[in-house]
Amino acid sequence: MLILLLVIFVIVSGFLLFHKRNMESFFLSGMCISLVLEFTGILIFAAKKGGYSKKMLEFLFVSMELKTKIQYLVIPLDLIGYLIALGRYLFPFFLLQIAMRYSMISVIRRDPLIKKMAAILPALSLIIYYPKIYKAVTAWNPKIQDYIVEFSYFWILFYIVAALVLLIIEYLSITMAFCRRQFSLIVIYMIAMSGLYLVYCGQDPGQVYRFYSLSYKWRRGIGYLQHMWDIKTYYLLIFVNVICGILGFISLFQYTQQHFADDLEDVVMERKYNTARVGTLVFVHSTKNQLLANRVLFKRISGLDVTREENIRKMQEYIATLENINEALLERMEELHRSVKSSSILMVSCQLDEIVENALSRFRSKYPDASVEVVLESNAVVLADKAHLCEAVYNLLINAQEAVDAAERGSEGKVSLLSHNERLYTVIEIKDNGTGIPRGLVKKIFDPFYTSKNRNHNWGMGLYYVRAIVKGHLGNLRVESKEGEGSCFYILLPKYADDRLSGDKDGRKYKKD
Repeated sequence: MLILLLVIFVIVSGFLLFHKRNMESFFLSGMCISLVLEFTGILIFAAKKGGYSKKMLEFLFVSMELKTKIQYLVIPLDLIGYLIALGRYLFPFFLLQIAMRYSMISVIRRDPLIKKMAAILPALSLIIYYPKIYKAVTAWNPKIQDYIVEFSYFWILFYIVAALVLLIIEYLSITMAFCRRQFSLIVIYMIAMSGLYLVYCGQDPGQVYRFYSLSYKWRRGIGYLQHMWDIKTYYLLIFVNVICGILGFISLFQYTQQHFADDLEDVVMERKYNTARVGTLVFVHSTKNQLLANRVLFKRISGLDVTREENIRKMQEYIATLENINEALLERMEELHRSVKSSSILMVSCQLDEIVENALSRFRSKYPDASVEVVLESNAVVLADKAHLCEAVYNLLINAQEAVDAAERGSEGKVSLLSHNERLYTVIEIKDNGTGIPRGLVKKIFDPFYTSKNRNHNWGMGLYYVRAIVKGHLGNLRVESKEGEGSCFYILLPKYADDRLSGDKDGRKYKKD
């Protein structure tokens, strides 16, 4: 059992470091590697020491042949003990570091000294437990050994409890459902790994160094010197290992799978866009020239002296209609060209309500009779390109209203624009109770030139354009939809300022008609 967990930890840590090279992956991998070091030391020590029951050996090694091979490896006790020490004292350090990294408590986020100070106790313990230093200190005064054992175990428990408390506080402070679901995977992983660690961390590495001595301080957890277990202890140990292992790896797999799917989607979307881009640019150029030529012809027709009186009014109506169609096509071609060509995004700090007001102003010009409920949790400061971000919000509002109209909700139709402060993001939510999106089409709606609407009036670039704008703001665009019930689009923008220290703290609610 333990040897299998060891192999899985090695695979997981390698996958994390290879897949995403950031501080979050570094700390998660550090937790796995710490357990690998501790479990490796325990296995080697158990194999060399011998004298364990058959059940104990089956639990540790699965195969007796593997146990024998490990037993005859030439590894000194000092190295085995320090492997255990490294794993024992690095795990709570990495756990607390990642908990502080996730925490939104202002004191922790703003003062880097707190994170640096968290390394003092692990570093001090690793220095004290260095074999030569540990033996010299305990030989000089044997009573110091008991103090070292108690102190190291105390700060380990303190770090574990502090980290889990920070994670739980952060989880409870999240109000948006999909953010809470995603963060719950990290919390479950941390709790599961901590439970697995606590089973084995009670034993002190000093008893490996001082092989022929015995202290009551060393009889915590799964003792290295406990040869025989009763059946209840044995089954409890298996249960804890299996449950913690399964919960930890499933939650971590789902969490990394979500990030991997998002990254893969970006790559696929970029390829689709690049494929369509070349043909689209040629199409835009040639069609625009033809439409410009048509505009000249229309002007000449409108200036003709028509001799037949009965056709004058009809000819003028035809000309006006053709002019309107031509202008609409030109406008649409310009919009398509803007969405296809490379354009820079210049971000400046601005108030969230500026973005909302500008988008609503454009929306009201197209739908003067429609109402939008606006609920801003706070007037957050965001770093954004006002024109581009307003365009993104406007497009989502238009889509929401069109979905409500298509569902024929009548007076019950509702479009809402909300904002949320969630951890590292300022979130803009556009919600409707329209037709919703079929589950199989949710990922396709962001493809360039994909549309389920009338293709004479819709080119299928709106949502792709919105997604490109949000990505240009270093944010994310998410959608949740149920067919027949409605959709929610979320624009997640990285926080530019701490809204708890600036802006409207109480929030406000108002309805725009």
